[in-house]
Amino acid sequence: MSRKEAAVLASRTLALLLVVWVLTEVSYLPEYMHSFVHHLRQESVLATAHSYLYWYYLLRLGSLVVRLVGYSLAARWLFKGGPKVVELVVPSVCSEDIAQN
Repeated sequence: MSRKEAAVLASRTLALLLVVWVLTEVSYLPEYMHSFVHHLRQESVLATAHSYLYWYYLLRLGSLVVRLVGYSLAARWLFKGGPKVVELVVPSVCSEDIAQN
């Protein structure tokens, strides 16, 4: 197996793992949206409690969206491959060491 073939196999395997993570994170989206909307609509006597829960669920939802976008972009980059991905997955120093042994 050549260095490039090994890199393509490894990078596509990592991309598949990231896609599975994205699908797992998407399954949490309805829960986070429901919690956020529930506390957005809830009228509270204490404004600080409303503010705290509003910002808490907004941060949870925002961090979920950031993870979804980040994992998706990383999976796309790894799946497409290229010289930077080959160097990341199978560094040239590693292949030179293998060739010397």
